Amino acid sequence: MNSTNVNILKLLSQGNFSTDSLALYVNVERNSIQKNIVQINEFLKDNSFNTIEVKNSQFSLTLTREQWESIFSRKDFITSNEILDYLFIKFIHNKFINLEVEKEILDLSRSSIVRYFKEIKKILDTSGTIYSYQSGKGVALTYISDECKHIFCKKLVKFFINGDFTLKNDSLLGNVLAEYDFIKLFEKLYMVLKKGKVSSTNFIISFLSTLFVLNKTFGGFDLRVPILEYNDYSDLREFIAETMKEYDKSYQEQAFTFVVNVKNNLSFFEKEIGGKGDLLISKIKERLNFSNLDSYLESILLRKVCISFFKYENKILRVKNIPIDKSDEKLLSIIDDVLKELNYKLFFHDKISIVSILKKIMIEHNKNLVKDVLLLFNEITISDDHYLKHNLKVKAPDINFHIEPAFLYKLNTTTYNCKYNLVLSDESHIYQNIKLLNSYNYLNILNLIDNHILEQVLKSLNL
Repeated sequence: MNSTNVNILKLLSQGNFSTDSLALYVNVERNSIQKNIVQINEFLKDNSFNTIEVKNSQFSLTLTREQWESIFSRKDFITSNEILDYLFIKFIHNKFINLEVEKEILDLSRSSIVRYFKEIKKILDTSGTIYSYQSGKGVALTYISDECKHIFCKKLVKFFINGDFTLKNDSLLGNVLAEYDFIKLFEKLYMVLKKGKVSSTNFIISFLSTLFVLNKTFGGFDLRVPILEYNDYSDLREFIAETMKEYDKSYQEQAFTFVVNVKNNLSFFEKEIGGKGDLLISKIKERLNFSNLDSYLESILLRKVCISFFKYENKILRVKNIPIDKSDEKLLSIIDDVLKELNYKLFFHDKISIVSILKKIMIEHNKNLVKDVLLLFNEITISDDHYLKHNLKVKAPDINFHIEPAFLYKLNTTTYNCKYNLVLSDESHIYQNIKLLNSYNYLNILNLIDNHILEQVLKSLNL
């Protein structure tokens, strides 16, 4: 199985994908995908597994969890990038490597293992890291540069995210990191993040876990930022000291500093990715006329953009196939134009995730477009629905909701249209400006209002 076929299987283990989306993620021509599918199906048949099927123009593969695990535990299912990551992490972590031993572990020829290590030596040499050959033993790490530490961290973060925290000691990197009790660490980190009121996303947990390994091997990084007053968070520091008392003081301090930085919306990505994120967002703001973007929403957008760049540059295929509508397509075209202008690339799934944040921003910044909403009803009970009225008042306090019987609207349509920004009805919308309600559920009503705001904003931008 070549690397492309393995990556296609990894994608199909996460959901269904079209030909175009598969080609995009594995970076091959669209016309070659069918050939890859045929090759994969031959393998699946030989192993008495279900084969890939096409459902609604999308490829689908249904296997049990045990079958997926048996596939990805095979040595012939390790991609070239995974082999490079494994060898690099093992060498840096252990500060020593024996290529003859690795040749047997990976079931590679001598020429192949030498070729892989040449790629690793390029990273070591260009980053200023020093190593030496020990005759008859292997290669030893003599000095590691900060740049090389950063590369080590990125590869570890990738490992944690791809493993989805279900780390197995019998995996290649699981063996390298077998000395660490990550399950216990994850539980402690969750408690710390909850105390600090920081979301326990897989990226944040992965970075904190990576810091733990780095602290054990090289002492970690100084993450303090001069603009922050860390003493203001003494309660969090004390909580970490008590909750994580079995861990080194240095790691406790690094975990504390990291959480405070994230809590203050400081990026935990390297400067290059942060710079690309800032530039991309400035271009998007310009195209969408976001002149006074809320700082909190902008920080959410920046973090998502940086995560997206990190995933693409490190080939992290953690994606979902998300259905899109017309508004998504319009905003996606803008993102594609800006990315092309800047010569940047992102995975399709991440572009759609960015679009969803942009839609939220557009709605939040234009709530004033809807002040008065008329709800038309045919069912007489709706006028006495106090639960509905209460929830609408709580969830949308700035909007005036009025409930009227549908026949009154029919008698004086012009007057009602002038009075209200939006008219919603459970009746087939025979009038152009009425939007149809499937039910008088307050969430359904609020969703229709948000969609209406988005439509108006896109029209104003000629999209």
